[in-house]
Amino acid sequence: MTKKIDMKKLNFILILTIMVQLSWAQKSIEMNKWMITNSQKINLPAFYDVENIDGDTFKTSDLLNKTKVDFNDKLLIWKNIEVNVDSIILNQATKSNLVLLKNYLSVDRWTQGSLYITLNAIYEVYLDGELIKTKKNADLSSNIIDVKLDRGNHQIVIKLLTSDKVLKLQSEFTYGEEFSDCNATVSLNPKRYFTINDVLEGKNVSSAQISSTGKYVLINYSEVVHDSGKSKKYSEIYDLEKQKNITVLRNKNISNVKWLPRTDKLSYVSVFEEKSEIFVYDILTGKEKSIAKGIKDLSRYTWSPTEDYIIYSEYIKAKKPGDLKRIYGNEDRLPYFRNRSFLHKIDIKSGNITQITSGNLSSGLHDIKPDGSKILFSVSEMDYSEVPFHKQNLYEMDIKTNELTSIWENKIYSGYAKYSPDGAKLLVQGGPECFGDIGVNVSEGRIPNSYDSQLYIFDLATKQVEPITKNFDPAIGDAYWSTDNHIYMSVTDKDYGNLYKYSFKSKSFEKINLLVEVLGDIDFAYNKLNAVYTGTSISTPKKLYTLDFKKAVPDGRQETSTMLSFPEKERFADIQFGKTEPWNFENKNGTTIYGRVYYPPNYDATKKYPVIVNFYGGTSPIERSFGGRYPINNWAAGGYIVYVLQPSGATGFGQDFSALHVNGWGFDAIDDIIDGTKKFLESFPNADSENVGCIGASYGGYTTMLIQTRTDIFKTAISHAGISSITSYWGEGYSGYSYNTGAAKFSYPWNRKDIYVNNSPVYNADKFQNSILLLHGTDDTNVPVGESLQYYAALKLLGKDVEMVLVDGQNHWILDYKKRIKWHYTIMSWFDMKLKNQPQQWDDMYPEKNL
Repeated sequence: MTKKIDMKKLNFILILTIMVQLSWAQKSIEMNKWMITNSQKINLPAFYDVENIDGDTFKTSDLLNKTKVDFNDKLLIWKNIEVNVDSIILNQATKSNLVLLKNYLSVDRWTQGSLYITLNAIYEVYLDGELIKTKKNADLSSNIIDVKLDRGNHQIVIKLLTSDKVLKLQSEFTYGEEFSDCNATVSLNPKRYFTINDVLEGKNVSSAQISSTGKYVLINYSEVVHDSGKSKKYSEIYDLEKQKNITVLRNKNISNVKWLPRTDKLSYVSVFEEKSEIFVYDILTGKEKSIAKGIKDLSRYTWSPTEDYIIYSEYIKAKKPGDLKRIYGNEDRLPYFRNRSFLHKIDIKSGNITQITSGNLSSGLHDIKPDGSKILFSVSEMDYSEVPFHKQNLYEMDIKTNELTSIWENKIYSGYAKYSPDGAKLLVQGGPECFGDIGVNVSEGRIPNSYDSQLYIFDLATKQVEPITKNFDPAIGDAYWSTDNHIYMSVTDKDYGNLYKYSFKSKSFEKINLLVEVLGDIDFAYNKLNAVYTGTSISTPKKLYTLDFKKAVPDGRQETSTMLSFPEKERFADIQFGKTEPWNFENKNGTTIYGRVYYPPNYDATKKYPVIVNFYGGTSPIERSFGGRYPINNWAAGGYIVYVLQPSGATGFGQDFSALHVNGWGFDAIDDIIDGTKKFLESFPNADSENVGCIGASYGGYTTMLIQTRTDIFKTAISHAGISSITSYWGEGYSGYSYNTGAAKFSYPWNRKDIYVNNSPVYNADKFQNSILLLHGTDDTNVPVGESLQYYAALKLLGKDVEMVLVDGQNHWILDYKKRIKWHYTIMSWFDMKLKNQPQQWDDMYPEKNL
């Protein structure tokens, strides 16, 4: 008697045979560990299997796709299973029930391979939340899914509908010989590395404001959607006393939401047909009132402390000049220079709007006097007679009569002024030379760095000036003069962002304890000694805190912080970060150069790791902040030791140190980087001295270009928006000549060829060593793309190892979501190719072409 052949069984055996044969030619790993959910009944839609208007039938596979599930939902109940030889993962299954399978595939390098899945069910496969395969029939057949995996742990999810009572699964991951050094593992452990998507996506606190009474907080959120990069924005009002949200604002047509200065009311702007209307909303009564309407070209507005009027800026765009444009000065090269801003007053009681400034020069509001009687505003104009080629006039205006009193005129170094609580003095923020030499504190022969911001007290009656931060090393970011007569200032303090309090009585500074390493924004309540602030730390994303200055804490200090919002807490719960630690050295001048080291996650002290060295661009130090345009944690997660140093010229270390940035193009900073890297490699035997790269952007990109002509310790380098000729940047970039009024003060191409020629990378291209990748946005107006183009041309003609990638339509910063991700992987794949001998991802992104 002839036995009937079980075709399903035979088919399954043949599939397994093919998979075994394939594994001989490739490396493979069985994926036999899974987590599985209980079967969940899915209710079929009405008129299931009835043809629609196009003649199609609603299929079971459509039902699977339309059933949306959050794979990380805490309410899902998972159990661990191990697939045995019989491949059975579920017995006695009910037909058309939903089941989820999940595991994690980890690789220690970028890898291209295939998932082989054999499963008798309709299913969808997701890789890190992305749908990568759909199987629309329930037979026992195999699917091959090609995948590209970055270094790290990747979530694999199979979402399926049961068909047979016995559910069978066979799966493995295979990859070719070119990835033979890859260590791939399968586990049920969700711990993973930090990725570029963690930098760009998710929900974050964008800003927060506290009401004058300190009772309510306006929290503004932004949420970037995965894959699209589109942002959703909304606001919440939080009651600090009741500790709960009381309302949500999701109307996309409102903007400029802010608290009134003395009462717990909100104001905001709504725009209709290019005209603005300002509203006030009383959160206690729920009533909204229109304050003024029909406002054209409104850019920003400020309430009077007495709440009886508003000052707003009208931003007027100049008419286009036509095909030919005469340039009336250096700033006139900028397309927006001819636009103008003027101040207007809105009387709250009557609703009348009055223009209070006019003329040929834009006017900018500084502050409104606490009693509401006067305002401070300034105008500036070009003046090529002396550096920095513009002069500022500051005026005080009587708000009732529009009568002007000049505070200062033709001021060479401008300042930003705010009233003291009693209105008798001004708190002025400006550079060290804002009031001549009175605020300067540098060694003989050095020129102060105008970007090293300072604070001054200006007496309106006597016009006497007191420089209060002259001997205070941190650089000032912002300042607030409180009603209890203290000045609170957010500062750059080496690579930290800290908060300090200045006491007039003792003339001393006291650091305020915060729960972040880098302070973001801070907002103070007018009638109560508390505030709200945002901030980050090296391995901690942005959080929102309240700060109570009168609440006693165990160490005796009179301020304490309480976390108010951390929207991405769950997202970051499973992310592994490597450790960080400080590493400083003494340079040739006996000065301590501060730095820090980032280690890869799961760092093994017995192994050698390639090294990435990173340094500042411009004159600001690389802070200990999280994420950002250059996410150092992500580089470390790529398997690198990252050394960050703050070379000579950075602000936040005192005026004498930051002064080394002035006329320092190609001098002290580069020496610090080279010497520091050599000492670092000597001190870290597990840092692979044969595979060291460096990266910098803007001024740091210039440093990167030039450093490859000075040393051979960097096997490769990456320059983003670097400056190859200081002269062409000085003359062409929107900010070139104005930036150099500080960075190259009194120095020009005709009197300092030692800077403009001798220390320009393009004039040293023949001394170039090793390799470099040049990155640049094609629409960069700060550092024109020609700076990279001409360096690329020179290095190509010299037969040097150079590549260039241009990012279409991007300015100085790469902001477009999808381009930013590709730009990031361009950086990582270049370092992998040059420092790890792993060219596969670079070749995949940029294959060779014969043009």
